[in-house]
Parts: sequence; structure tokens; C-alpha cells
Amino acid sequence: MKLKQIRFANILLWLLLFGFFAVPAQVVYGQDVDDEGEMFWGDDEEEYEDDEEEYEDDEEEYEDDEEEYEDDEEEYEDDEEEYEDDEEEYEDDFDSEDVDLADQAESMGWSIDISGSSPRFVNESLMTWNSSINLRASIEAPFLMQVMGMRFRFGAELGTYGFEDSMPPKTAELKGITAMGITSFPVGPGKIKLGIGIIGSSVGSMFESSYGIKFGSIALRVGIRYAKILTPGSDIKEAFVVEPETLNWMDGLVAVGISL
Repeated sequence: MKLKQIRFANILLWLLLFGFFAVPAQVVYGQDVDDEGEMFWGDDEEEYEDDEEEYEDDEEEYEDDEEEYEDDEEEYEDDEEEYEDDEEEYEDDFDSEDVDLADQAESMGWSIDISGSSPRFVNESLMTWNSSINLRASIEAPFLMQVMGMRFRFGAELGTYGFEDSMPPKTAELKGITAMGITSFPVGPGKIKLGIGIIGSSVGSMFESSYGIKFGSIALRVGIRYAKILTPGSDIKEAFVVEPETLNWMDGLVAVGISL
């Protein structure tokens, strides 16, 4: 009888041990169904919450990017408006400049200059030659143009020039007509002229600078004039025993300008 009790106790002990190891250590309980009809088990809910938090962080980051994009778009619109304002201002300045240029040209009208000059300085080839007073007349068209801030007009000039050899037998002379196309730069009551054309039968150029005062449509100016023979012609070849490479001289001049 006692032996049976011991066996029964051993069997009961083994059953208890088996039940202890067979039963799982962790029990998972089903959660209540959420508003969307989904049920989560154990760690799934925590994983879902982590995903939801990550989604919210991404959503906040997207909203920040969207705000930054809106700020950039506003900045671009401001820059575009500023560019349009600058463009309109440039167009207004350009239009006003054209109008101002046209008004000045219209107020200047046709310009006629009558001048007299006499050579004061000559190069070595003309040292023994006497000079006379030369007369010139020029006309400038009522068209005022501008390049890089420089305003100028075009015109033409017709005049005389003359030199006589003072060395015996005193038969050589250089006299004739000058005809040039000129570019004139008005400088207040003064004027600067550049020209190229013919001097007698030679090709020559000139530079003239004068300044003075104005009395209404009439201007009185004094200045200097520099002329140079670029390509000696037949008259120079006949006047000199040895043909000079170039001839040039500087005049003192007095000019009267009339605006029509």
C-alpha cells in the first residue's frame, strides 16, 4: 500500500513538471477592435504605433518642405516683380533719353560755321614757306546721335588753303580747295570736329577744337585746327624738288556759328 502511494506521488510530480514546461511563459491577449475594425496582437500594436509616429514625423517634414517651397516661391515672385520694375524703369529711361536726344537735335537745327584761320606752326618741309589766311564754311545736319555717352553730328566742310615758297626763285606754291566730310561733337558753346577728305589734290585729315560764347542762335568761338596730308598728290610732287613724306600744320582760328 505504501509502495502504491509513493508511485502515485512520483506520477503526480512528473505531471506537474510536464505541465509547468508545457504551458507557455508568455500569454498574448487579443486587443479590442479599433475604430477601423482592425485587431492587434501583442507587439503588433507597438510596431503599429512606431510606424504611425514615423509617418507623423514624415508628414511634419513634408509640411516643413512645403512651407520652404512656398517661401522660395514667394521670394521668386518678389525677384520677378523687382526685375519687371527694373525693366520698366530701363525702358522709361531709354525712351526719355531718346526723346531728350530728339528734342536737342530739333532745338539745334541746321548749323553753319564760317571761320578764318592762319597757320602758326608747320613741319620742317614748310619752314621756308609763307602762308595766308584761309577761309572755310561748314554745315551740319540736324541729326544728333549718341554712342556710349558721346553725342555727335555729321556734316561737310568746304574751304581754301595756300602756301608760297619764300626761297628764290619763289615760283613754287601750294594753293587750292579743301573738301571734307566732318563729324562734330557739340560741347556746350564749344565744338570738336574731326574730318577727312581732300586738300588740293592730296588726301588729308583735320582736327579742330574751339570754345566760345553764345548769343541766342549765334556763337562766337576761338580755337585751334590741325591739318595733315596723308597721301601727297600731284601738286605737292610738282612744288618740291624732293617729295616730302608728309605735310602738316596748325592754325589759329576764329569761327562764327549760326543755328537755323
